Amino acid sequence: MSTDSIRILNLNKLKSQSNIKSDFIMMNLEDFISQLGTTDHLKNKFYAVLLLNEGKGSFAIDNNVFQLASNMVFFINYNQVYHFQDAELCKGSVLLFTKSFYNHIYTGNKIIKSDTALAKMSPFVRLKAESRKDQWQSFEEIKREYQSTKPLFREIICLLLKAFILKYIRYSDTNTQLNIQSDRKKILVNDFTNLVNLHFKELKTTSHYAKKLNLTANYLNSIVKENLDIPAGKFIKNRVILEAERLLLHTSLSVTEISYELGFSDKSHFGKYFKTEKKYSPNQYRIIKSQNSD
Repeated sequence: MSTDSIRILNLNKLKSQSNIKSDFIMMNLEDFISQLGTTDHLKNKFYAVLLLNEGKGSFAIDNNVFQLASNMVFFINYNQVYHFQDAELCKGSVLLFTKSFYNHIYTGNKIIKSDTALAKMSPFVRLKAESRKDQWQSFEEIKREYQSTKPLFREIICLLLKAFILKYIRYSDTNTQLNIQSDRKKILVNDFTNLVNLHFKELKTTSHYAKKLNLTANYLNSIVKENLDIPAGKFIKNRVILEAERLLLHTSLSVTEISYELGFSDKSHFGKYFKTEKKYSPNQYRIIKSQNSD
């Protein structure tokens, strides 16, 4: 490990000539990488789409490592940790945007809201000839509006961006199908997942979240399992384990430091919690993953 912490990026800290820099930026991939560096481990407070024309090396998002190649598109969600590994000759473009910009225009269609369309995006798409032409045409439309100062350019970019994201989902390897329910149960489950992302470090039981939502723990568990196919407790634990993996793989913090960072009273409790899920102790997991990435 070469870093003691994960560098947090906010959109307004990036250098750009954008007229709407605070919540939407387009730039060359080379410029983006030069501002980030190729050694830092990063976490965004915005969405990022990387369109790769060509490149060599690898790119890590959380605990997944991808080999860079031509005609790949990467999607980085809020709070995912990523870094480049031995990246060179990277050419392409990036789209950087916030939730508020993506939701600037609400169409009434729940499928394209940020908390549904963008919640389970595939981390990458490898574009074939037809899909490459289609996706780049959508990108160029956004670029033309971005470079203009015509009236309503923000609104037009927002709508074009939604179309771009839907095409990304269409062409993703997992062929994601969004089955959105417009009932109270779905709203409650969305509220639950948002609360978990906010409070997973201090609240780790279903009853804590049920109380915040004015529900019984049994009912919350039932609707979460119905909508997400896992119990509420498992969802909470998955979120804690994901953050633990990020800290183990992308920082040099000790296991003791990570245990306190995640709200555990001691290293032993965290170790048992982690091992029941990953089958390895935190230290063993860090060593194995580090060896596999070499």
